Amino acid sequence: MKLILIMIPPENLNKLLDDLDEEELPGLTVSEARGFGQHDRDFTDVELPSKLRLEIVCEDDQVEKIVASIYQSSHTGQRGDGKIFILPVLDALRIKTGERGGAALGTSGMISEERQP
Repeated sequence: MKLILIMIPPENLNKLLDDLDEEELPGLTVSEARGFGQHDRDFTDVELPSKLRLEIVCEDDQVEKIVASIYQSSHTGQRGDGKIFILPVLDALRIKTGERGGAALGTSGMISEERQP
């Protein structure tokens, strides 16, 4: 499994969500964030640029298709388009059912008894 972490300007969210709607995402989290990148250093001490942080945990075989969709939707070639980070996820656990791995994401079958906590 992988965690796809996306940092984008808030005004790009609706288009990105429309484009990702075509993908079979197991889920998505959106959070407000503040920060700067390589070219966004025009801020004061208390006024960092507003960004959105999106997180998607998915199976390894979904990563390239999801990343390509994010890139196509968000790329303008202009400063501030955002960043995509891809990180490994060691495991996942659905608290309600005890399902682990892909099953916790709803992307694969039920887990065996020995994998439950």
